[in-house]
Amino acid sequence: MERESLAEASGPTARASSATTEPRLVGSWGLAWRRSSLRGLEWVYGAGVRAGSATLLGLGGFVPVVSGWLRDEVKDWGDVIETLGGVRVVTESKDPDADFGPAIGFADAPTLFTAISEVARRLGAKPPDQVRLGYLPCCGVVAWKRTRALMIGLPLLHVLNLVELRAVLAHEMAHLARGDATRSVRSARFVHSLGRAIDLGNGRPGGPLLAWAKFCRQRGETLLAPVARGQEARADRTAATIAGGDAAASALVKVALVQPLFREVLENYDPTDPNFPNLYSFFRTFWGRLPEPLQTDMRLRLVAGLQGVPDPAHPPLPDRLAIVQSYPQRPLGDPTIQ
Repeated sequence: MERESLAEASGPTARASSATTEPRLVGSWGLAWRRSSLRGLEWVYGAGVRAGSATLLGLGGFVPVVSGWLRDEVKDWGDVIETLGGVRVVTESKDPDADFGPAIGFADAPTLFTAISEVARRLGAKPPDQVRLGYLPCCGVVAWKRTRALMIGLPLLHVLNLVELRAVLAHEMAHLARGDATRSVRSARFVHSLGRAIDLGNGRPGGPLLAWAKFCRQRGETLLAPVARGQEARADRTAATIAGGDAAASALVKVALVQPLFREVLENYDPTDPNFPNLYSFFRTFWGRLPEPLQTDMRLRLVAGLQGVPDPAHPPLPDRLAIVQSYPQRPLGDPTIQ
């Protein structure tokens, strides 16, 4: 019933939206050029910072640097760059737990691991080396050193049924199978880290190093958006092929729906109140008591593109739905998560 109403509501609306908001597609050669440029951007930025810092030091910038060193305020190269008016960019995470939650094994979630193995077999790819629980209602993949990890947001395990979960797993594992988590994620992390460093340093006076950082950020965002959208569209098609178009569409809508609702739960949850359960039990209660008419109205607004924050890394939701719903349904057994 839910999928039929979703298909009826999203089909014409999604296609109409796609006709008016579909971004200009970039060919495979254009995407390859952008990926190569993104991989080189971090090196170019670092070379520019080193050259600019050397010039500024020679023009008198050594005075505030030495003064800061004497006051024990300048301790490393990042402090030198900030003293000269630049920004410190940190892209490496020494602890994977800083990005993802705890790792789990088969004994913790046998149904989840069985679904992962089935999706990996249909993809013709290796399962991830690790499966980690996330704290927020989102999913993702990452690779560091020789480890490939899949993260599943804990709130989604309550919201998605098994068929929808398979669609989400197929989407994320397609990123692993195609190397998106290794070849592109470092470039994306550098661009995001550079932007975050610039935003945090907006109160400081500008200079040539800050101007160079802003220029590299703008170029990086321009290059990154079509690459990210192309990868997401490819992963959506893989999810629809493996799990079926209806399941992929339903999963997309549910994930988009639960994220603002979980933010609302966070705003209203008081961890110091002894009468409150833990956060995830509180969310389960909130989700279970959400009136069905309100859920339906929110779904329709999402499908129509009237709700949600624009994300340059993802195509608009109506466009994604129009694509995945063109794929046939593929029943995959019992849709209930045990």
